[in-house]
Amino acid sequence: MAKKGLIVLVLLAFAAGGIFAQTDFAAMAKNTVTVDLGPTIIGAGIKGLGKMIDDTGASTSGFGIGVQYERQLLQRVTVAGRFAYLGGGIGISEEGYSYEMKLSSFSIEGHGRYYPLRGTFFLDGMLGFANMTLNLSGKVPVESGNISASVKASRGFFKLGAKLGWRICFGKNGGVTFEPSLGYYGGLGFGDTIGKKLSKAIGEDVTDFDDAFNIIQNIIFVGGPRVSLALGYRF
Repeated sequence: MAKKGLIVLVLLAFAAGGIFAQTDFAAMAKNTVTVDLGPTIIGAGIKGLGKMIDDTGASTSGFGIGVQYERQLLQRVTVAGRFAYLGGGIGISEEGYSYEMKLSSFSIEGHGRYYPLRGTFFLDGMLGFANMTLNLSGKVPVESGNISASVKASRGFFKLGAKLGWRICFGKNGGVTFEPSLGYYGGLGFGDTIGKKLSKAIGEDVTDFDDAFNIIQNIIFVGGPRVSLALGYRF
């Protein structure tokens, strides 16, 4: 069944590419706005972890989204600007105690695309900036009331990456667009790590947590494999 679905997708891509290639560049629809559901799916997955740890009294949250504007410069070349956000958190509350940890990231990216067949298939290169932020908060009951505390640490990254995909337009010259793509992004952090900033904020060395933060940022929140399922409109 999966193989049949892939064959249908490829046929749609080539069919749409044939229509697109016949369009004169001067009359070609040159603007595309898309919303990427890839981060939304990841956010839903983070939130879904709550069902796996429900017995511990923990709750989870997660949300993500990506928005992109693309402009056709030449028959085979486009540029695009993209904004993406991904956030997730876990909270534990029992017997008056409460703890919450939230991780979030946003990125601003510039993309250059090359369409070798003047149609659907494209190669995409990206440069950008990302920020990942950790928020920790908690509440502890005492005789006089509750003691609350919170701490925040963030780090910036230069982003770079590449992907390949298909731009499928369900119209003769523009219209509803579907863009599946697959790629890999990386992030080069600058400044102190999250662990070092957290250590300075609380006055205790917790840099051992940097290994865990590196895995999270390099696979989920900043870099790592990227699967995009973008829906939009070309005009």
